[in-house]
Amino acid sequence: MLKIENFALCFEHERFMLINELHIGSGTKVNIFGDNKTGKSLLLKSIHGDFTKFEGNILIKEKPPTFYKKRKNTILIENVPHLLLNESIWKNIVLPLSKISSHQKQKIMDLCMDADLNDKIGERVKNLSFSSQKFVELIRAVIQLPYLILIDDIDNFFDEKSLLKALNICDFALNSGATLIATSKYKLAHFELVYKVQDKRVVKL
Repeated sequence: MLKIENFALCFEHERFMLINELHIGSGTKVNIFGDNKTGKSLLLKSIHGDFTKFEGNILIKEKPPTFYKKRKNTILIENVPHLLLNESIWKNIVLPLSKISSHQKQKIMDLCMDADLNDKIGERVKNLSFSSQKFVELIRAVIQLPYLILIDDIDNFFDEKSLLKALNICDFALNSGATLIATSKYKLAHFELVYKVQDKRVVKL
């Protein structure tokens, strides 16, 4: 699914976030943790195709990130919510879908129930807590069944209890072959692969 080889972020003649080789298969939950300002966010943006000042290769299903960008097959969830605040939870979730099948509708309702949002489906997003807004973004991401779901600083908006709910929601997409990569300041439980950023390198634990 994802291959990163001979990778380095480059800024003001400095090389950091060094990755010799990182291969991640479909259906895998990956946690990359480390201190702030070590390059975690830029790594996700590089995988997503939004940042290009790096050395090395990134391949998603053997294609570079920019090949998929217009097809929405990689979804990045950042700290700042990307939502229509004056619209309902439902409208925000279904926004990217051209058509909604009865199966999708039922699945969205199930996922909203998992996130404790099912009784607020018609409520405006601006009235939700920050954590609930991130659940709306997450459900919108997984219902699209992308190749990659990238979540930056996941520990900033999900505590341990809500993180478990979030990972269960992600399983819908992962069971269809998606891969989840989430960054954090500290090592998180319930991830199959864990990498630590230390001494400018990404090290598998």
